[in-house]
Amino acid sequence: MRAAAAPPHPSGFTLIELVVALALAGLVSLILMHGVGLSVHGVDRLSDRVERLDRWRALEALLRGALGSTAAIPVFEGQPGFVGKADSLSFLSIAEDGGPGLYRIGLALDAQRPDRPLILTRQLVGGAAPRRTEGILARNVSSFSLAYFGAATSDAKPAWQSRWQASSIPPSLVRLSLDDGDGLPHPPIVVRLWQSP
Repeated sequence: MRAAAAPPHPSGFTLIELVVALALAGLVSLILMHGVGLSVHGVDRLSDRVERLDRWRALEALLRGALGSTAAIPVFEGQPGFVGKADSLSFLSIAEDGGPGLYRIGLALDAQRPDRPLILTRQLVGGAAPRRTEGILARNVSSFSLAYFGAATSDAKPAWQSRWQASSIPPSLVRLSLDDGDGLPHPPIVVRLWQSP
């Protein structure tokens, strides 16, 4: 007896197998695209935070450099050498970057302007034609305050104060609290004045 021949097996894929394979490939590519989108969004957020942190560190370095060069001169041309208020600061500095000389440095928030900038001014004192430069350190500042640590007289006990005026010596430390509206919490910047006692 002869064995019955098996029906030929078709080579290739059936339509159902092809549809299932395409559906699985589409699902995998959809998951991959969503993952790529999340990673791009994460990289954008990270780079934004790094940029904000770099701006804050640059501001801190600039303030440390400016305040670190404070000259301990009690009075010059009839004005006190160091005047510190809760919202502004003015002091004498021996600076090299704007040309050698004695400069009056000012730091204040300009709340009248719509962008609320923190402005650092430098003005050469004692010259025939005083040169004045102005730089914006931060914009959109929502809060700004200064505090001063030291003893105003030799017999007083050092303490934090909101004003530093009518003293012949500069404070030992200056604390600057600033919220530049970037959404990140920043600790106060505390700078030691190297010319202070």
